[in-house]
Amino acid sequence: MNKVFLVGSLSPDLDMRVTNSGKAVCSFSLTVAFKTRVREEMDAIDCVAWDTLAELIGQEGEGGRRVAIEGRLHTRQLEGVDGQRKKVTEVVVRDVEFLDKPELARPG
Repeated sequence: MNKVFLVGSLSPDLDMRVTNSGKAVCSFSLTVAFKTRVREEMDAIDCVAWDTLAELIGQEGEGGRRVAIEGRLHTRQLEGVDGQRKKVTEVVVRDVEFLDKPELARPG
């Protein structure tokens, strides 16, 4: 079984794009806090969403919004600009729930 459930804050730098075949894809980091015996720490977990889910996150997901995501862990190999192969692990998002309301635009 490969299931991941995370609750955290969206990174401010959502990377929304469209593939050559016309599919929407949104890459982002999810900041997740956790406590150890000594202190509270945070991890930034790489995530990717596709199609209509990517479009939803791109439209509604201002940086800092709290979300709950469900997905699966995926590992793939990439070739870097230096020619070296590197392993990338990310969560492929299957569902998202926004846990807070977007900030209201304040008049200038």
